[in-house]
Amino acid sequence: MALNIEFVAKPNEAHKVHAALPAAIDGALGDVDGFAGSFVMIANHEARLVTVVTLWSGEDRMQRCNENVRWVRALLTPYLDRCLRVQTLAAYMPAAAQPSSQFEQSRASERFETPLHDEQTLCVA
Repeated sequence: MALNIEFVAKPNEAHKVHAALPAAIDGALGDVDGFAGSFVMIANHEARLVTVVTLWSGEDRMQRCNENVRWVRALLTPYLDRCLRVQTLAAYMPAAAQPSSQFEQSRASERFETPLHDEQTLCVA
């Protein structure tokens, strides 16, 4: 499951979104069962247009996603000028790209024990 929130950032807060939100989301949801990660995407043509996607996995992924909508929205509040859309989506990953359960278990135990990797840019079309 994916929770997708699209919003317009406040003019004086837009420059902080890319640096502050990923860490805030991971810090708030990192230990929540079913949380599988997140993306913060900023429109190339307008820095105030932001999309935040949180990913949820497991048998109760829909319930976990729905239970945490208000927490994600609360994290966005300091940056939010206007909310454009909130939607829950079914998310699918090609089988070849899915991590093995052994890898997931080892990553879960290392989540907060290893230093964060350098920020990487991902182009999403």
